[in-house]
Amino acid sequence: MKSILKIIKATFLGGILFLAPLILLLVLLEKGFSIIQKITKPIVHQFPDVKVLGLAIEEIIAIFIIAFICFTAGLIAKTGGAQKLIRKLEDGILSFVPGYSFMKNMNESMLGFESNEDLKVILVPTDAGLQFAFLVEEINENKFAVFIPDAPNPWSGSVVFVDKKDITEVEISQKEALACIRKLGYGSAALLKNKL
Repeated sequence: MKSILKIIKATFLGGILFLAPLILLLVLLEKGFSIIQKITKPIVHQFPDVKVLGLAIEEIIAIFIIAFICFTAGLIAKTGGAQKLIRKLEDGILSFVPGYSFMKNMNESMLGFESNEDLKVILVPTDAGLQFAFLVEEINENKFAVFIPDAPNPWSGSVVFVDKKDITEVEISQKEALACIRKLGYGSAALLKNKL
């Protein structure tokens, strides 16, 4: 009974952690939309009161402005100066936010963005057997820092330090490993075939 309650609790918390960024994104878009509508209202008052697909001209212009701002921000984010600024923010402030780096890498991987900082998927021994882990960094030639995610909520877990000899390398992507963790191991037979 306790194990069922634990699975329900972990699944519930995993759902909250999955929905939280989506809700935050919707709130930010709604706030941005209302701010831009205030700016566009005086401009569109000169246009006739016409609706296209149920949207007023004012709303359509606001949507185009938001899309333009997002696209422009994406272009700016690719410049060297912006990337330097982002790195300074990540090293100085965001590194203190628990799990920020891990969540950033996982989200980039899930969205299909190429990242130079992809965490390598490995297997490490635990008391219960081998477990998926992500190689965080090499401490020296024999010791590595790894993150072992919990199932079904991979956003929480443990940071452990393991010997090189205890690491089993598997050629699978972060996305595949995360999907397997969320599904409580379903699909691991195909994923780890001829790798153990």
